[in-house]
Amino acid sequence: MNLHRWNFNPRILKNHSFPWGRIGAAIALLMLTCGMASQAWCGEDLWVSFGSGGGIVRYTSKQLTKGGTPTPTSLSFASHASGLAFDKSHNLWAVTGNENVVRFTPKQLKDLKKDSSPTPGVIITAQSAFLFIVGCNFDAKGNLWVVNSQLGTLNEISKAQLNAGSTTHLTPAIVLTSADLDHPNFVTFDKAGNAWVDSQDSNTLVEFTASQLAAGGSQSANVIISDDGSGTSLSEPGEPVFDKKGNLWVPNFGSDTVVEFAKSQLTATGNPTPQVKLTSAIFSSPFGAAFADNGDLVIVNSNDGVISEFTPNQLKASGAPVPKFSVQGADTLNEQITFGPAS
Repeated sequence: MNLHRWNFNPRILKNHSFPWGRIGAAIALLMLTCGMASQAWCGEDLWVSFGSGGGIVRYTSKQLTKGGTPTPTSLSFASHASGLAFDKSHNLWAVTGNENVVRFTPKQLKDLKKDSSPTPGVIITAQSAFLFIVGCNFDAKGNLWVVNSQLGTLNEISKAQLNAGSTTHLTPAIVLTSADLDHPNFVTFDKAGNAWVDSQDSNTLVEFTASQLAAGGSQSANVIISDDGSGTSLSEPGEPVFDKKGNLWVPNFGSDTVVEFAKSQLTATGNPTPQVKLTSAIFSSPFGAAFADNGDLVIVNSNDGVISEFTPNQLKASGAPVPKFSVQGADTLNEQITFGPAS
């Protein structure tokens, strides 16, 4: 177990010192928004992983539309999960126990109400390379990249390795190390194939080019984006996610903000002021972020588990928007979230 992350990391400690005033505001906001009629989410399911014992859960668009406190469908193969990513065949790949990468088929996911703990068809471990992996994501070529939080590395499990099936001694096809990664959690890719990673303990976002990823080895980040001096633009950043225009959105666990860096602000190292900064009263250590196909941004709070949705119009300018609607999630201390095909 990574003692730094679970016993000493500010993200965990903050959850033991709850901001009651902010939570009270969130509860009041929930009373106004939950349970009311709302426009439907798009036809996708929202998947949420938890590092606190909640495993993996799925919310249907119908459940989220109704608001309130819906009971999600559980995928309870493992009590501890962190990374989630769907491949092009709609298989769900998950990081479990911070040391395994496992695959569930679409049929297994469809039948979760009958069998909530299916045996993965593929289980991959890599000994020391997977010592403490957290998030995962696919690049455009179908290779799966996993983030080692403890070692500060990006590890590629190639498409061929994924297709080869289970193994207990995998050597990642590529390992990239960098002194610029200080407790990274998640990775996402821009349209050019460059990787963007949150460096949580240094309050930065770092980029490695596609050519750096292909080369692996020890690399210095091509671009480093730092806080703008406000202490709220990058403060213990969580899961970064790109919108359709190539702008990068980041929830900040440490400052209860969600910010957007324009595509033009991501080309060089610096400390730009975000193009948009959201300070909604419902944020309580936001950590997970995902875009639905209709352009809505979904945020999951780590402190209280609240799931909130913001429309594209609400994302155009800085402010404190009331979310389109919110629901009370099933657990706290979420990790990666993602949308998948409707069940």
